[in-house]
Amino acid sequence: MADERSLPRIGGWIVEGELGRGGMGVVYVAVSATSGERRALKIIRSNGADASPEAVALFEREVRIGMQLQHPHIVRLHEVGQEEGLCYLVMELCDAGSLADRVTAEGPMSAAEALPLFLDVLDGLSYAHAVGGTVHRDIKPQNVLLTGRPAGGQVVKIADFGLAKAYETAGLSGMTRTGTVAGSPAFMPRAQLADYKYAKPHVDVWSTAASLYYVLTGHTPRDFPPGRDPWLTVATSAVVPVVDRGVEIPKRLAAVVDRALSDDPGKGFLTADSLCEALHGV
Repeated sequence: MADERSLPRIGGWIVEGELGRGGMGVVYVAVSATSGERRALKIIRSNGADASPEAVALFEREVRIGMQLQHPHIVRLHEVGQEEGLCYLVMELCDAGSLADRVTAEGPMSAAEALPLFLDVLDGLSYAHAVGGTVHRDIKPQNVLLTGRPAGGQVVKIADFGLAKAYETAGLSGMTRTGTVAGSPAFMPRAQLADYKYAKPHVDVWSTAASLYYVLTGHTPRDFPPGRDPWLTVATSAVVPVVDRGVEIPKRLAAVVDRALSDDPGKGFLTADSLCEALHGV
């Protein structure tokens, strides 16, 4: 490791290397200069013309609310701060990548491998919806991270819980608040596109089912033709039945996934607990 004086510092953290990039910023592995603890450090990107001090303060307030979420399947937020005009977050480090990384590297998972992971995701969602009153708004395989258990095996953890709302509410994205749509269209229900600002917990349930669909098949629930507006695809195109993806999936599981991905919220699963119960039945 290079001499720590040659490494960039942010707050009390020494940056080791980049972990990944997303819509809100860049994530690094960082080490505490005092304790030596390793964490994930996210530098928040402002796409607005000028991120006002009020916007940053609003974001920090929303993040501190997120810090109250303490669950074994939600990435823990430890700290939020500013330095030299940069807003940053210090988070629990999940060093085994995301479910998206896993599918890219090894292909789709079997139902036996995927289901226990998604039951844990739904457990984390149920807690956040009921206890924290927080809707994620951007559940996708890239935001479900993996980390090792001390006794072996892997644990899933939902990343960026509540940050999508905080980022948009504070105006750090540069988008106008009225009519703003943010998130990932490939894993977004039509209901969320229609009413992003007041999205309810059932949009997270749909997106979790969409993520399970992807992990099982390697495909997103909808086909997104090149050159076509992806938001138009969400608004007008139907979900492809999971059995049509050419992957062997148990019939009862396929029925649950297809129901969960209905564009009519009344025909799907409105809560994480109800989808969890259906998957347990499989």
